[in-house]
Amino acid sequence: MSTETATPSGVIHDIGYRTYDGERVGRLGIVRALYWHSLRSAWGLGRGPKAKIVPFMALVIMCLPAVANAFSVSRTGIRAIAYDEYMFSFQLVLVLYLAAVTPELISRDIRNRTLPLYFSRPLRRTDYPLAKVSALITAMLVLTAVPELLLYVGTIGSLHGASEVWHETRAFLPGVELAVVYSVTFAILAALLSCFTGRRAFATGAVAVFFFGTWVVSTAMVHLTGFRPHYHHDPDGGGYFVKPESPGLGPKISGLLNPANMIEGMKEWIVGRAPDKAEIPYPGGFGAVYLIVLVALCALGLFLLMRRYQKASLL
Repeated sequence: MSTETATPSGVIHDIGYRTYDGERVGRLGIVRALYWHSLRSAWGLGRGPKAKIVPFMALVIMCLPAVANAFSVSRTGIRAIAYDEYMFSFQLVLVLYLAAVTPELISRDIRNRTLPLYFSRPLRRTDYPLAKVSALITAMLVLTAVPELLLYVGTIGSLHGASEVWHETRAFLPGVELAVVYSVTFAILAALLSCFTGRRAFATGAVAVFFFGTWVVSTAMVHLTGFRPHYHHDPDGGGYFVKPESPGLGPKISGLLNPANMIEGMKEWIVGRAPDKAEIPYPGGFGAVYLIVLVALCALGLFLLMRRYQKASLL
């Protein structure tokens, strides 16, 4: 009986693939590249013209009142809006920006099922949401801090003397700090709302409905529970509307139902005064609750966002 020797029948073809001989950046380099790519996407850079319309239109809308206000101060000395009231007055623009941009940063990777490509590298699952949120916070800071800076530069250009410039700087710094708080809070919550669906329309609707809906409910409850102006009659037959000085606990609790109202309540407590056109009452000692709830809300939102990307179902 003869023994036959098996010969291999396969053939290996060289189809021209080349090995990578460059520097391997590792985990930190991947996070940095993901952050930079997400930040560019948040402003439509590297994408088509349509992707740039909403971000840059929002930036223009935010900056125009600042330029007009600086011009008004230089000519008449009258300030239409304070630094620490700017974000609350234009929160609608911030929400519209987030509703348009956040799904592009968060939901698209879920929809296109590209997350396994990210996680097949040294990138950890917690690195991905942190890079995305950091990019979104930075993009929001451009939208919130640049108008404040324009207002500040335009205002000090018409001032005389170091004391006036220092007084303006002291008013400017709390406004920038408030811009940071708005950017961090809004970005974390918008990213959390967008990470549960790969459909852009659903994510956009979730962001818009959450911020608008909670603001409507919170503001309505504030007024319904006692913080509404009443008419004061003068002896001469005239009168005017005034807001109650001590509206009670109901309006203060109602202010916690919306992130913007919560931030404003915390600001009024820290500053120690309530603006004349405030949407919620001066919280007094209750202001510490605003601060604690705001910090807890951001921490919980970030925790839930990272937990979302630790689930195997994302793959």
